[in-house]
Amino acid sequence: MLRLRRRGADEGQGNPAGWTITWTLEPEGCGTRLFLVHEGFDPDDPFQVQAYKVMGGGWRSIVTEGLGKVLQEL
Repeated sequence: MLRLRRRGADEGQGNPAGWTITWTLEPEGCGTRLFLVHEGFDPDDPFQVQAYKVMGGGWRSIVTEGLGKVLQEL
C-alpha cells in the first residue's frame, strides 16, 4: 500500500483541500489487481466538487492509459 496526502492552501476558493490517495496491490488469480482510492473531497464545496469530477476523469483515462503502456514495456 502507498498512501499520499495532499493539503492545499485556501486561496479564497472555499475550504482547503485535504485529499488522500491510496494505492493498494492485491493478488488475484495469476495476477495482481491495483486499487486506487482518492478521498477527502468536501461535497459542500463547489471548487472541490469540480476538482473531484476533473480528477476522476483523469484517473480513469490518463493514468490508466499511461500505466497500461508502462506495463506493456515490462
